[in-house]
Amino acid sequence: MCLTAEALALFLNMLDPAIIESQAQKITVHAALQDTVWVQSADLWCTDARHPERLVEAD
Repeated sequence: MCLTAEALALFLNMLDPAIIESQAQKITVHAALQDTVWVQSADLWCTDARHPERLVEAD
């Protein structure tokens, strides 16, 4: 999934800043289920994280 810089900024602003780590051209969100890494690719920020609706916890 890829987002524009503006869309990613809107998303990140909804999160607790304590779980966000940023480096040059890379942003990591440390979430409960898994870390999500966003990488800058030209004008977009992309991640290969799984879609939340596809995550299923085993009983």
